Amino acid sequence: MKIKAPQLAIAILVILHAVGLIGTAFFNEDLMKLTPVNLLISMGIVLWFHEGYSKLFVFYLAVVYTFGYLLELAGITTGKIFGQYFYGNNLGIKVADVPLIIGINWVMLSYCSMSMVGILSNRFNALKHQLVAPAIGAVFMVFSDFWIEQLCQRLDFWYWRNNTVPIQNYTAWFLFSFAFNFLFVRLQLHSNNKVAAVLYILQLLFFVGLNIFLR
Repeated sequence: MKIKAPQLAIAILVILHAVGLIGTAFFNEDLMKLTPVNLLISMGIVLWFHEGYSKLFVFYLAVVYTFGYLLELAGITTGKIFGQYFYGNNLGIKVADVPLIIGINWVMLSYCSMSMVGILSNRFNALKHQLVAPAIGAVFMVFSDFWIEQLCQRLDFWYWRNNTVPIQNYTAWFLFSFAFNFLFVRLQLHSNNKVAAVLYILQLLFFVGLNIFLR
């Protein structure tokens, strides 16, 4: 039987992100090497609080991780999906020049965004539509990516050709985010995971904060 304490989980996530923000912004940017550890801990905490585990939910997680990784592999290989870029060293172990953690990042952003939509849909019925819900979730995902992109090179995450993030990147992000979120909806999955929603907000504040202090 799970012992769940969402307040404690949220407190842990707040501390992780606050320490990371303050440490990176004011002391040592090498702390960003711990990004894979932070992502794994955060994802583990969030999934602990998911209600209604099923084979379809596990299938969703597996599909998003696998295709998220393969998208990035095709992206750096062809330069035709997101634009021309390559990965740095702060996202951990790579296979075929793509960090393994990047699939987790796609999963976490998709799940947390759909949790945000799930919570908001309790107040706004229009968000329950099978096309509106994944679209709003995709907007959340692209908005988060926008703030990361502004510092991706300084943080040694990934590097763009000519040091410029192409509009193509955001277009592709929206389309593939929509596809992953649409899978979530079509499988009739649902989440009101408040811990996941808080994680989305914390990650957004983390990167907005870094943009303020490091730029």
